[in-house]
Amino acid sequence: MSTPLRPEPAEHRQTGYVPSPTIDPPDALGLPPLTRDFEAAKRHLSEYGLCFVPDVLSRSDIARLSEALDSQAAAERKLGDLAPLGAHGNKQSVSNMVNKGKVFLDLVERTETDELAGFMLGRTFLVSSITGGMFHAPTTEPQPLHRDQGYVPATVNFPAACNLFWLLDDFTPDNGSTHVVPGSHRWRPEYQIKPPPREMSVQVEVPAGSVFAWEGRIWHGLGVNTNGAPRRSITTFFCLPWMRQQENWGVSCLQEVLDEASPKVRARLGLRTYGTLGGVNGTRTDAAPGGLGNADVEFPDYIIGEGASLHPLRRVARRATLDA
Repeated sequence: MSTPLRPEPAEHRQTGYVPSPTIDPPDALGLPPLTRDFEAAKRHLSEYGLCFVPDVLSRSDIARLSEALDSQAAAERKLGDLAPLGAHGNKQSVSNMVNKGKVFLDLVERTETDELAGFMLGRTFLVSSITGGMFHAPTTEPQPLHRDQGYVPATVNFPAACNLFWLLDDFTPDNGSTHVVPGSHRWRPEYQIKPPPREMSVQVEVPAGSVFAWEGRIWHGLGVNTNGAPRRSITTFFCLPWMRQQENWGVSCLQEVLDEASPKVRARLGLRTYGTLGGVNGTRTDAAPGGLGNADVEFPDYIIGEGASLHPLRRVARRATLDA
């Protein structure tokens, strides 16, 4: 006689995230208060889907990050035809900040990142992208409401991604602060397919130096900047370790950045396997084999091709530059 199957709880068990009850019919909550207490912030993430932690960046932190972002944004605007899309608009996004200064990559290792992203996504979460944002002039149209994990089935009842906004300026309705629909992560799946009416959203008002965090199921979108103030921020976007990252680090991350990164940053950029995922298989390296567990990843000098031919693995590096 075969041993009968015994059911096990089917909830997501890879993180410490504790969900709040479903809101049915769908309704928007108010905004949570600012808190410096991480346990309270985690409760806010569960209840509201977002939290505000003030005074995490010192004045010198803000000055250093702002100067680096302003300088990088100005340099990219001078690239002319080689400038990224949107570099010359009233709102500029500066992508792939991993390559653009250690000051930005340092945000990945901060305590706030460990506590908040780690709560939502577990200790092996990945950096999906790091992006700088700033306004150069007033705008006229708000960003459409969207969910950051819109590519994940709406029936998934846990955060698969999360955003941490590091605020370099005050976020106010006049300078285009983010519209959010608090509690929308707790709606039934059929209400998470199409955006809700914008009148269900509320604009946040948060001081510079804060971290504004939200999970991937929350409906949100940038507001209209009516006063032309810069309203700068750095966005660190994280995802579960089995998801595809927004930025293709294997192609776009400079080799020197990986060489200089701490073990924690290397792991969060994807240079540590998750089970059998994320390896460079079939070519010998000095890294210890991972089996079904997690192991550090090393790029080999070559990749084995057809007929066991050896092909040098070329990595993008600082030493090779293209004059604009």
